[in-house]
Amino acid sequence: MAPYETDRRRLLLGVGGALAAVSIAGCLGVDSSDDDGNEEPEPVVDEAEFVEGDTDPDAWRDVEAIRFDGYVGGWVGVEPVAIDRVENPTLVLEAGREYELTWENMDGVHHNIAFWDDDREVVDGYSTDGNEVVGEQETLAFEASPEMATYRCEYQPEGQVGDVEIVTNGN
Repeated sequence: MAPYETDRRRLLLGVGGALAAVSIAGCLGVDSSDDDGNEEPEPVVDEAEFVEGDTDPDAWRDVEAIRFDGYVGGWVGVEPVAIDRVENPTLVLEAGREYELTWENMDGVHHNIAFWDDDREVVDGYSTDGNEVVGEQETLAFEASPEMATYRCEYQPEGQVGDVEIVTNGN
């Protein structure tokens, strides 16, 4: 037997073993696809567990206070329960109701929070000054209005952004 045949056998055995290991690992992995086979997104921020919260208006009926933790990668919901550990959760707010949104700086990077309309303009001046101190909090009192489309950090507007869904008394 020529020396190159031994090397060829070793190569084929190695490739076969690697393929078997990959196949088995794939079977043991967690399926992160939805019912249609589409990949579900993973949270960017490690402290988040979900990317979707409860958007049923009934889950938001008695909410007056909202709390977030602020990270460069995204906002992480703390309260109400409908958004606990959800990254950049959708806020379901009732038009004309007053709310308080409090956020805490978790990474020492300068953040603020603001409500924007579809034209990327701040709605009714609803924006905090911002801070870069770990553990420092800011609270924004606001009245929900149909113009509100998103909330976001004006310093990291692409990573720290979530939708606002405005409902009326009749949902």
